[in-house]
Amino acid sequence: MRKNFYFVMSIIYWLFMMIGFSDNWLYDTSQASNFILKFQIHAFFAFCWFSLLVVQTGLIRKNNFNTHKRLGIIGMIIFTGMILSTGYLYLSRYLELGYMAPLSKMVFSQYLFAIVLTTIGFVKRKSNALAHKTNIILGSLLLMHPAIDRMVGHLFDDIYIFVWLGIYFILFGLFVWYYKKIKWQLAIGFLIWLAGLVNMAMNGGL
Repeated sequence: MRKNFYFVMSIIYWLFMMIGFSDNWLYDTSQASNFILKFQIHAFFAFCWFSLLVVQTGLIRKNNFNTHKRLGIIGMIIFTGMILSTGYLYLSRYLELGYMAPLSKMVFSQYLFAIVLTTIGFVKRKSNALAHKTNIILGSLLLMHPAIDRMVGHLFDDIYIFVWLGIYFILFGLFVWYYKKIKWQLAIGFLIWLAGLVNMAMNGGL
């Protein structure tokens, strides 16, 4: 798996996303959110981003660097669209409620750090291939929270917290295993995730 680590992780992300939001595209397509433009736009960009991640890591796996570089420009546009559409969802929700719930704070803080990491990844794309792919794959992990929440809720509702924690510890552990150390991006990402978890526990959950 080590040789194909980035490709395998991108497939895992994609599967988590598709399962997590399966109600939207598979078995409950008439739900109200499917007909609201802001959710449609966000879903489009999120699907494109995680699908492109699979394609891009697959191209690197096949040593097709030229196509990978050309698609990278499209990736920047898609990522910008996903970030802007996600930010708008948080803004509109905050304006509606007048506050940000503990879960939203947890997810939003990961979203902000994901922007930082992915931006670094784009900047490093020509000068440092390892930094390029490391920052993008870890940044994408930090964007997975909503998908993981929903996936575990769909499949393991009765034992939700145990499976949810298990998935996160496995994901973080896989990166430690692959890099054979705790990289600063992973350490900060984990601390942000942990701080959000503690905040949720201290403030009554969601």
